[in-house]
Amino acid sequence: MSSDNMSSLRTQALANAKMLLKPATARNIAPVDTSATLVETDAHSPLDVVIFGNNEYTAAVMKGLTPAIEGETAPTPELAMRKLLIATCELLQMFMPKVGSHQRNIHGGGVFDESLISSDLIKAT
Repeated sequence: MSSDNMSSLRTQALANAKMLLKPATARNIAPVDTSATLVETDAHSPLDVVIFGNNEYTAAVMKGLTPAIEGETAPTPELAMRKLLIATCELLQMFMPKVGSHQRNIHGGGVFDESLISSDLIKAT
């Protein structure tokens, strides 16, 4: 498998994971506040993809040092990446909301939500 294919699989798995995973909430004690109030800030832990194993390989989306999503084990690193992408696709299918009441069919197949299309673009057509 070419490095371009591996890079594409990695990019898509990370994109899916970003949709799936909630942002981390960091809790810090406010440095100026004498009441020691906790301050919450939204911060994304860095997401990355790793492949590990010896005779069998597993690809995982890591949130910092914690595995967040793992694909099924596979005999090669390339197949492990494909299985990770499949895992993220299946998770998205479980949680992705369906297109709403403004649903319109696309002639070549598929649907879109008309209310999310730019009004400037609609006026220009």
